[in-house]
Amino acid sequence: MDRSKHRSEEYSLMDLEPDQELLSRYVEAFEQFDIHALVALFHEEGHMSMPPFPMWVCGEDDLFQFFTLSRWNCDGSRFLPTTVNGGYPALAQYMPSCDKTCLVPWGIHVIVMKDKKIFHIQNFINSKLFSRFGLPEKLDR
Repeated sequence: MDRSKHRSEEYSLMDLEPDQELLSRYVEAFEQFDIHALVALFHEEGHMSMPPFPMWVCGEDDLFQFFTLSRWNCDGSRFLPTTVNGGYPALAQYMPSCDKTCLVPWGIHVIVMKDKKIFHIQNFINSKLFSRFGLPEKLDR
């Protein structure tokens, strides 16, 4: 099957209205870095990508392994709400600075939902995006 055709069919099935409760549960699970809770939020066909890195993490086992391996970089993160593409909700992730004195920009999470679950997270890793969204350049811990 042509992968691009398959992807467009998948995304045509997405819920149009973002589920605010699901977003809140994602923030809570991520900020507590509860890997079991994070993975449980994903749809059975759920996946994530992280531009500019050439990665595609798909399925419960791979998601669990990814979150486990990335814990050192993400534990202690906080989110601020923002919007993308004319109003779609997104989350700006701030991670602990190298010296642990503050939180610094890391990535913008755009979460696509299907059937009240996370179908895809596209986490744009680019701290320069934060100023374009009018977000603070750092947060107090």
